Amino acid sequence: MVCSGVLGFILLFLLHPALGIGNLQNIINKLHQRYGVNHQYALGINVPDTYCNVVADPDQNFLSQDNDAQNVKNAMNGDDKIYKGDELIGARPKPIGNTKNNFHSEYLLLIRSMSNELSQFDPLMQTLLNSKPNGCAVFFTWNSPCVRTCSTPNGPYSIIPALNMFKNHNGPKAFVFREIWHHDVGTTNWKNNILEINQRIPLYRCTANGCVRCVNNNVINDTCYKKTV
Repeated sequence: MVCSGVLGFILLFLLHPALGIGNLQNIINKLHQRYGVNHQYALGINVPDTYCNVVADPDQNFLSQDNDAQNVKNAMNGDDKIYKGDELIGARPKPIGNTKNNFHSEYLLLIRSMSNELSQFDPLMQTLLNSKPNGCAVFFTWNSPCVRTCSTPNGPYSIIPALNMFKNHNGPKAFVFREIWHHDVGTTNWKNNILEINQRIPLYRCTANGCVRCVNNNVINDTCYKKTV
């Protein structure tokens, strides 16, 4: 039993050679179950790397400083649409004035919080990365970053330049999405933007059926851009 357990861990590690997160599926499940809200939201974590390397459900100490799930949800549903914790940050889309447009949740965490309460210049995710330079950093967004603004390098409010912050992070790291934004399913633009994201941080799609690495040897997995799961 010991040998088979070790072998299983090695195989899982080999599946994630670029970041060493053998526990990614369990982490994403825990995040969604505990902090998930209806429709679009995004979360960022930076935790001790043991949670990424031990293939098991995260224990009671996982995000223990941010364990009040209702408080997290209330903050993301409040006027600011932002939660800032010690090891966890979260956001929901924030309306832009009286228009029908929103600051996207990824933008609020990766570029500028647009907060009326938080006084800081660094992006929330950058501050989180700085807190544990060797920690396990995971950025999760329910829908894939949209082509129209978020994921096109020169698009309005693009998050692509901001993702360069992950290049200097020494610990395991992953950018994860659950659903493909419905306007972008099967589009060439989203397929191209997958490569742009993956150049900066390993990109995964994680659903109830498991996690899929979106790019291997510069080849894009179909599941990440044209298939529903």
